[in-house]
Amino acid sequence: MLDKSPMVAAMACFTALAPCSAWSQDAINVQQQRSSGTLPLVTVQADAERDARKVRQDAAVAKIVVDEVEVERFGDATVGDVLRRLPGMAFTGPAGVVKDIRIRGLDKGYTQFLINGEPVPSATKERQFQVDRLPADMIERIEIVRNPSASMDADGIGGAINIVLKESVDNLTRLRVAVGRNGSLPVGDVVAQISRRLDDLDLVLALSHTQGAEDIEEDKNKLNAAGVVTEREFKTRPTRKSETLFSPRLTWRNGQDRLTLDSFVSEGTEDKEEGSSIRNAAGAYTKGSNKTEDKDDSVWRLGSRYDGVSSWGTWFAKAGVQQARIDKVSSTAENNASGAVTKRAQDNERVTDEAAYAGMGATWSVGDRHVMSAGLEVRESSFDTRKTKTENGVDKTSVGDIFDIEESRLIAYVQDEWRMAPRHTLTPGLRLESVRRTATDGTGLSRPGEDSFANPSLHYRWEMAKNTNVRANWAMTSRLPKFDQINPLVTTNSGSLGNPDTQGNPDLRPERGRGIELGIERFFEGRRGVVGANLYHRDVKDFVQQNTTLEGGRYIKRPENVASATFYGVEIDWRVPIRHKGAHQLSFIGNHSELRGNTFTSAGLKTGVKDMPPRTTTLGLDWTHRPSRWSVGVSASLQPAFSSQSVNDNGELEVMALEGSTLLDAYITKVFSATAEVRLVAKNILAVSKTETTTKFNASGAFANAESKAERSRPTVYLTYEARF
Repeated sequence: MLDKSPMVAAMACFTALAPCSAWSQDAINVQQQRSSGTLPLVTVQADAERDARKVRQDAAVAKIVVDEVEVERFGDATVGDVLRRLPGMAFTGPAGVVKDIRIRGLDKGYTQFLINGEPVPSATKERQFQVDRLPADMIERIEIVRNPSASMDADGIGGAINIVLKESVDNLTRLRVAVGRNGSLPVGDVVAQISRRLDDLDLVLALSHTQGAEDIEEDKNKLNAAGVVTEREFKTRPTRKSETLFSPRLTWRNGQDRLTLDSFVSEGTEDKEEGSSIRNAAGAYTKGSNKTEDKDDSVWRLGSRYDGVSSWGTWFAKAGVQQARIDKVSSTAENNASGAVTKRAQDNERVTDEAAYAGMGATWSVGDRHVMSAGLEVRESSFDTRKTKTENGVDKTSVGDIFDIEESRLIAYVQDEWRMAPRHTLTPGLRLESVRRTATDGTGLSRPGEDSFANPSLHYRWEMAKNTNVRANWAMTSRLPKFDQINPLVTTNSGSLGNPDTQGNPDLRPERGRGIELGIERFFEGRRGVVGANLYHRDVKDFVQQNTTLEGGRYIKRPENVASATFYGVEIDWRVPIRHKGAHQLSFIGNHSELRGNTFTSAGLKTGVKDMPPRTTTLGLDWTHRPSRWSVGVSASLQPAFSSQSVNDNGELEVMALEGSTLLDAYITKVFSATAEVRLVAKNILAVSKTETTTKFNASGAFANAESKAERSRPTVYLTYEARF
């Protein structure tokens, strides 16, 4: 558990975190220029969209900004549904469900998630927050930075996603209700938001409750070397979800200074019922199972931030504590061909991920052309997992499922935003990090580990013409090891090459990415739209791979920094105003990304990146009739069929083939007045199926096994009513 040191105790006296200035100062400046009060919704939406494009256009570091209007356009239930329509985004999860976002198709853990500018604990071994845990209707904007500057977190080799919760003060009260169905399961949400300016105080209170569902069916076939089916399995997997998020924010304006107390707490549940029946090649029933899984998850943060203005520049100080927790209980009953129960099992798992942080920084001008920034931050965290298991009343708990990781990080950065010429800005910077950890396994054995590294960065922006930017950037990024990879436990097997002992590696170093990008973006007059293109290339060293070595007469397998990887591609995004004058407004919206990548093992084997599609495409249209205030939109996310090769943790070569899919969404909105609107939303209209075949080959190249799996989803339809007053 997290050591409650005096520093951490002091941080607990604060209550929440304001967005980091490096991430959101441009957006704050835009918000302060907005007027308050009740405005027609169409006008507010147009202003918000132009504000987001202004932030993107003026930023010294290349970023994509998704405004509140775009977030809410399709009435998405989770932030994952919003992100899947953005350039370079791939995702994993059941058919039609976005559970984990993978920037540029990279595996979980290569995407850095932040909430209000700060890293958020995940309670997952990959250190990546699951995007189906955060309701979309509580989000004010999303910022995507593909290559960070020195003042930003550099833990995402693929990129970083900053999710900003509701923070604007417009003296409005907003209420929203949505009801609908996913297949046979009910879905919906209730949202209430209040914002008030009271003399020197700004108050924002936001509360939402979301009811979600996944109505999934699955067919799975096992195949022999000749491709003949030897076993068929059919599963039903209905899942019911709920998520409640409360996000209060209080800002005290002391002249030009600001003290912000900002917090959030999210509590969720997921109840899954899985029924399975297995038949042999002849179609005879052989066995079955029934499984129930109840999962409770929570994530919360308490902290504070003070932003001060002095004669020499600006400064800030921040502190906070936060926690993510997952509690999961699953029960399984297996039966034979005659229906008699052969096994009863129960798993109980709790994962707790705690963190505390404190930091300070300053920004000041040097002459007319330099804006310097520097900061210092300390972070303490603890990841604790406990899993117990019983089978037929007998304890089957594995000590490998019990471990604790404690980490301490010290971070310092310096950055210079240099206005080289009227249209040229260069932003060099250096970020230094030191990581110390102690890993304790289920037997009580503890092993220390530590590492230090530097992440330099260089960002260039050329305002080539009015409303046209050319950007180039280079940056070093990192990825800390998965928590289970640094568990020091030794699991004794036969010790042979074919069945080696296994162990984690507390001495693992972070994977190190060196990224270069070149892009151009053209903004339409009045910021009504944008077209952008971006080329990227990543070289990753110290890539983690399972490696087997002979030690003391026994073979042992552990993760080691012995491999490398390369990722590259192109991303294009656009919002083109086809018509913007007169009664009709029509925009063509979309993006296209070409994704490529290879990993190189210590033995020289070149493989692809697991689950990386060769391309992703999103195409959409938005139409508004201004006199009647009707709006209609449609969006299609396309992913082609593809296959990839990768080496799993058992040293087997996996060849995975995935069929193509198209996720089609649509909405119709009617604005009745300046304070009320109704929206009809249809998601996953085509009831997308997910079909994949995985073939495994052992280390000698011989066929090991194969299976094909097909999941079927259901469309979601719901009606929303929103009022503002």
